[in-house]
Formats: sequence, structure tokens, C-alpha cells
Amino acid sequence: MKEHEILRLLMNNKFICSVSYPEAYRHLRDNKVAYDRMVSQLQPFGVSLVTFSDGEVYAGLNNIPSDSDRRAVVKQFNEIYHDIAPIVEMIACLSTADEGNVLTVGENLNQTELVLEANNNKHFASMLNEVSEITGASKKPNDEKVAALLERLQKHEILKLVEPNKKIYRATGKIGYIYDVFDYIADNILDEPTEEIFAEQQGLKL
Repeated sequence: MKEHEILRLLMNNKFICSVSYPEAYRHLRDNKVAYDRMVSQLQPFGVSLVTFSDGEVYAGLNNIPSDSDRRAVVKQFNEIYHDIAPIVEMIACLSTADEGNVLTVGENLNQTELVLEANNNKHFASMLNEVSEITGASKKPNDEKVAALLERLQKHEILKLVEPNKKIYRATGKIGYIYDVFDYIADNILDEPTEEIFAEQQGLKL
């Protein structure tokens, strides 16, 4: 992957990790000269090249947000809190057969196994039905409910379909960001996220 393509990913708020963009990830990780060059190239645009999840993920952070940027972040926070985080939590439950567990970067998810877990656990089946209201699949069979949840996470680049024939997905580096945002909102914001809390996004330590 050429550097201008990597810069475009960072400018477009993409999360670069070994799962989502492996070639770009290796270029940033292994080439200090290229990394420093891209840091300099991003600076005039008010974007910082940052890492999180113990260096497993690279992202571009906007240092000079406009009003439209603020509105976009508020919208994103609301979407993560109401629509994305509940799905992530549900998939984590099904993948580990345990509530309270989290997904990690690089973790594989087998769609067939997730469906079996939902079919064999009435509690998880009930949770699945509730969460599936988000995707509009609550009245469909469990296999279609699970498929809809996975497809939603794939759409948001939280999961990547790595083996289509076996329906195996892999968690990308964006999963850590999702957990950070959800925890931040839960700990600091009692009501809906508003533009006033935008400046506190830096508290996520991306």
C-alpha cells in the first residue's frame, strides 16, 4: 500500500490495525522514517497520528474540530452508545458463553457457533431478541438475528469477514475504541452526549 493511500485512510478516520489494513499497519509499525514523515504530512491538516490499544491500532485525531466535526462526534457517540455497544456486548456473550466478557483485537468469531450458543441458552436467546430490535430482526430466527448483528458490526469495520465460506469474522482494532467510548459515556455523561462534551473526547486518550 502506498503512503498516500495510508494518509487517506488516516484523514478519513479509519482505524489501521493488523486485521483491518495489515499492509498499512506493518508500514507504520516497522518503518520509523515513514511514520515520522506521515506525522509531518498530517500536521498542516490539524491531524495527529496516534496509537492506542498498546500500539495495536493507528488512527488520525483531528486537533482543530469544526462545528460540523463536533456534530459528527456527538452523532457517533450516540450511535455507539445506543446501537453499536449493545451489539458488541451481545456478540461477546455468545462467543464466550459468559456475560461481562469483552472482545479483543484479532479474536475470531464463528457465526455458526454463535447461533448454537443462542439456541442452547434461553437467557442469551432472550437478550438476542431484545438487541435485535436495533437491526429490525427481532422477529426472525436466531440464525438471521446473529447474522444481522455481525453484518452491522462488519459495516462499521468493527469486524472483518476473514473466511466467508465458514462465516468466520475477526475483531479489528476499532473494538478498543468502541469500548473506550462506551465506558467514557457511561462514566461521565448522565444524559445524551452533547456538543459541550466534545472537548472531553481527548479524555479517551486515543
